[in-house]
Amino acid sequence: MPNPFSNLFGLNKLALFQKQSNSVVGVDIGSSSIKVVQLKKDHGKAVLETYGEIALGPYATSEIGQATSLDITKITEALEDVMRESNVNTKRASVSIPLRSSFITLIDIPASDSHIVDQIVPIEARKYVPVPVSEVTLDWWIIPKPVTEGPVDARAPEAEKVNGVEVLLVAIHNTIIQQYKDIVTKLELQTGGFEIETFSAVRAVMGHDLLPVLVLDMGASSTKISIVDYGVIKATQTISKGSQDMTLAISKSMGIPFAKAEEIKRKVGLIGQQEGDIVTLINPVLEYVFYEANEFLVNYQRKYKRSIAKVIMIGSGSLLQGLSDIAKKSFGVEVTYGDPFRKVEAPAFLDNVLKDAGPTFSVAVGLALRAIQEQA
Repeated sequence: MPNPFSNLFGLNKLALFQKQSNSVVGVDIGSSSIKVVQLKKDHGKAVLETYGEIALGPYATSEIGQATSLDITKITEALEDVMRESNVNTKRASVSIPLRSSFITLIDIPASDSHIVDQIVPIEARKYVPVPVSEVTLDWWIIPKPVTEGPVDARAPEAEKVNGVEVLLVAIHNTIIQQYKDIVTKLELQTGGFEIETFSAVRAVMGHDLLPVLVLDMGASSTKISIVDYGVIKATQTISKGSQDMTLAISKSMGIPFAKAEEIKRKVGLIGQQEGDIVTLINPVLEYVFYEANEFLVNYQRKYKRSIAKVIMIGSGSLLQGLSDIAKKSFGVEVTYGDPFRKVEAPAFLDNVLKDAGPTFSVAVGLALRAIQEQA
């Protein structure tokens, strides 16, 4: 997926990459870990050079797998550590901003000329952005009209607007942007800008689907869901439960430390019973996540008269054994795991390893791909 927000997050506004290096590292700063993926451009192809992950729990005197709220100094320290341990050897970086720190919405603008739209959006944004617009950086993108050719199921809804356009509006608080700039500055990285994690993930795992697709990203502290329709992100939502909540449920019910509960969760998952009925303990969290996700889908279907064709699961929490089967029953459609490394060249002997790791590294791969694609 191309980066629609070239003004706010692109290579031209925040800093320019040095042209002598063909390598770039995608940096995904999550709540429980930092992931990095280094790619290089070789004869027009993206080639994997290295990748790695580091847990943030120990930097907050917490356990591995726990969500953290670290200050800039600790995040910088952790990022420096994972780049060193992963043998990242480039200073060119593309960095993600979490969805929870962003505001994304679709708005209807009664005009189609791009110059007029650019004048109207900043005014209309005041109606939607929940904080004073002076405190945020805005960007927007006019969503192209969908195609009307192809199978009936792939066509635009009959209610397609004739006059005006839909605009994808994004707002990020200026203090958040400054925090990420500070991290980049401390490590002397040459960043081409920042990108909201959802756009990075979609770029990495989506193909050329015309029918709506739900991308479900289960992290430690939350689950992010996005609907991609005609290749465009049309709706996003954050559900306030993630893989950490499952571990906490096991820990509390069984009276065991978080680390032991995390070990049991990863070992047993949803496919059997061991050391107590783990499935029973985890289910309330999953039921909440899937209920919220299905409500999200129903609302989208009501508005656009289009149903999702499949679900792509990403995020470290999605790797819970048996989760894909539960998701398939809940959504009633095909469920697959994101495989971002299929878009890069890598040694054949790593195929299975990278496929298993793919859901965890989707955002980092997408960030690096974006920078590779935007190289001159």
